[in-house]
This record gives sequence, structure tokens and C-alpha cells, in this order.
Amino acid sequence: MIRIYQAQNIIDAQLVLDELRAGGLDAFIKGQHLVGGVGELPPGGVISVWISVEQHEQRARDIIEDFEAGQRTEQPARYCGSCGEFIEGNFGRCWNCSAVLN
Repeated sequence: MIRIYQAQNIIDAQLVLDELRAGGLDAFIKGQHLVGGVGELPPGGVISVWISVEQHEQRARDIIEDFEAGQRTEQPARYCGSCGEFIEGNFGRCWNCSAVLN
């Protein structure tokens, strides 16, 4: 197992986890159960995303890099090419059919 991502919060970790799993990688979150014990302060350095197969490290890093680049870039809303669902610009996958949006 290898830690592939240090998350700022549980939502950040879940978004990265979803992207990795959508990319076919076996990934999981560690530290999410510790958040309740932290209190009002943000749990910096507690939550991380891990992959099970070390040989997938570069692929996982590429997926995370693409995801983060998409988060920084404002995308226009569009329709899914697979199912026709209207998708807001900040999503990289269709929420209805999980197709990758280009």
C-alpha cells in the first residue's frame, strides 16, 4: 500500500477517491474516523488516500493531477455525450451515467 494523496478534509479525500476508483484503481481513505475527535479545528494531515497496488502509483498520480487541473479551470456547463444529461461545468464525469466528459 502507498499513500497517494494527503487531503485537506474528508470531502477532498472522497472526491480524489472517486476519481481513482473511476480510473479502475483500488483505493481507500485512511483517517476519516479521526475527524470527529479533532473538534472545530480542521484535521490537517489526518486524512489521506491510499492505493493498494504500488505499481499503480504513477497512474494514480496522473489521475489526481488531471483532477486537480480540472478543479482549477472553469469549465462551461454542457450535455453528456453518452446520455444527454445536463452537467454543470465543474464536473468531470456525468452524474447520471458516469461517462467521462470532454
